[in-house]
Amino acid sequence: MGVNISQLFKEAVILEKLPSSDTTIVCLMLGGKSILYYLVSRPRFFSFFLWVMLPFSILSQDTVTVSAVSSGGGIENTGNGSVDFSFGQLLYSHEMAGSFNLNQGIQQPSIYELSSAVTSLSCDNYVLDNPVLLKGEMYQGVIILPYAGGNGASYLGLTISSSLVKGLSMSLPPGKLTNGNGAIELLVKGVPFDTGTALFNLVFGTKICPVRLQVSSLQPELSVLRCDNFSLSPSVVGKNLDYSGEVSITYSGGNNVKTAPVSLSSKGVNGLVLKADSLLLNQTGGALKYMLLGKASSAGTAVFFLQIGGKACEVSVKVLDIEMFEVDDFFSPNGDGVNDYWTIPELDLLPGSRVFIFDRFGRVLVEYAGTAFRWDGLINNVPAPVDSYWYLIKINENESLKGSFTLMR
Repeated sequence: MGVNISQLFKEAVILEKLPSSDTTIVCLMLGGKSILYYLVSRPRFFSFFLWVMLPFSILSQDTVTVSAVSSGGGIENTGNGSVDFSFGQLLYSHEMAGSFNLNQGIQQPSIYELSSAVTSLSCDNYVLDNPVLLKGEMYQGVIILPYAGGNGASYLGLTISSSLVKGLSMSLPPGKLTNGNGAIELLVKGVPFDTGTALFNLVFGTKICPVRLQVSSLQPELSVLRCDNFSLSPSVVGKNLDYSGEVSITYSGGNNVKTAPVSLSSKGVNGLVLKADSLLLNQTGGALKYMLLGKASSAGTAVFFLQIGGKACEVSVKVLDIEMFEVDDFFSPNGDGVNDYWTIPELDLLPGSRVFIFDRFGRVLVEYAGTAFRWDGLINNVPAPVDSYWYLIKINENESLKGSFTLMR
């Protein structure tokens, strides 16, 4: 019967020489029982599955005690890595002792390593707790990725970076597979550099799983856009005159997202451009500031079709011709918001012009500079009576314009 000494050897090995002989006895102490072996003249090499190193001088000593390094057995590595171990050999000669037959040679150690493996990954059936990924915005989310046929082995952690749309990373901490079906939790975080598909080529459990996440940009939104109530400064645009000014449009109910840059060419009257860089739509509302630039090719109305924050409107800018004055023949300063002022917009294009208003007796009631002129119907803060009034517009030293109009209440 063959005996595996590594399974039996528990105590010290005692070697001693018989008093009346040159024969050396090897005594193996095994659980309280002893087995004797007689060493004779033919040395051979032998190694226990027990790992021991014995000096070659052992046969010439009277008594030597050798301690066991290990009692044998297997070594199982449940992760990836390496195992350090040592083993030795014993110089001996032997003869049959009872029914025990000792094998000879050097026994190599056995290492069993269990690699993590699954039969399949549900790459198209994962759960993402935060599905909204936005360009330029910090993101963090968890993917629950199911698998089938796990073998119960441990696995190392991993971290991989996204391709296509870069800026994101996916990480998995070390863990252990279940025997059968289960799921792993993958943490995704970072700031996407662009819109499109962020691709992670995940290799896990001997399987390859491409995980694709879509990155979009948050669209600007607002509740109200008041293109019908914009302001223009300077307030007058003239035909064939270079213009550079600002259009201000009020809005409300923004979502704190920036708009895309705008550059719109005028319709109706050519030659003007409405433009702006990215504008932030505040939740509290405010005013959108656009630059109006260019030279209008004709008198009339320049129209810009503006779309922003999910709203659309028209911005209409009147283009005046200083050679064709339009003077209203009546106004009604009663506070109803309609014709409350008597104005001559073309005078804004004529620096140095002046306006004089007279009563029916030729008395000068008010005098204004032509630029930004408008009369509200007050004389020394007293409402003027309903009546007819006369005006004199001095365009320059050599030109003037006269006429009359009616004040109504």
